[in-house]
Amino acid sequence: MSFDFTKEMVFGKKHVDIVSYFEKEKYDFRPFLKDCFKTQELDMVHKNNPTYDVFKEFGPDVQTWYHETFYKYLKSENGNRMQIMYDNLIKDVILPYLDLKEALVQKFPSFRIQLPGNKAVAKMHNDHSLGHPVGEVNFTYSFTDMYDTNTIYIEKMPRTKMFVPMDMKANNNICFNANLCMHYNEINDTGKSRMSMDYRILPLEYKPKEDVFSHSTKQKFVDGGYYKLMKIN
Repeated sequence: MSFDFTKEMVFGKKHVDIVSYFEKEKYDFRPFLKDCFKTQELDMVHKNNPTYDVFKEFGPDVQTWYHETFYKYLKSENGNRMQIMYDNLIKDVILPYLDLKEALVQKFPSFRIQLPGNKAVAKMHNDHSLGHPVGEVNFTYSFTDMYDTNTIYIEKMPRTKMFVPMDMKANNNICFNANLCMHYNEINDTGKSRMSMDYRILPLEYKPKEDVFSHSTKQKFVDGGYYKLMKIN
């Protein structure tokens, strides 16, 4: 099946759309995060853990103790179970939501944390400006509630400069056009930490025709590089 990014990734369709599906407890990643950070209050994970000056540049915003702890956990036995749940979410929920039988899928989700008094990502941007292929569809899973100043503000449509907050409860997935729409964080003044993970789907018809690399991982946007090919049996 083909996917028309231009038609589907617009506000009111799949752009800024919370994915609806049954058996949400089957794809609840929060117990893994509680185990990873040894806390029962994910939105208070900053208690007794490091704080940081406001991030102003890309790089330091993804090199915190929290990121290191999360990615180290992914390599553990429980982290492997989390990876299996992630793969099942893609095959059981996300590909059907996009009406796709197969696609290139980000191999490992990108961890985000927005501590009180800080941002999760340093600068306003869209993903294509950072080298991501046009046609890539973004999703965010919320480990904690996302609201007010601890969420992502996303442009309704490219170049409109009209922004809406991505408000959602924990244990939800939201689809959005971060590829071409600008998005950013406010300074978090809620007193609560926001933790989430981002992941990206690239329909096969949008595969890059030449070598391009992720600005953060330096991996090629190909199967076996940044992505893995996933199919619904």
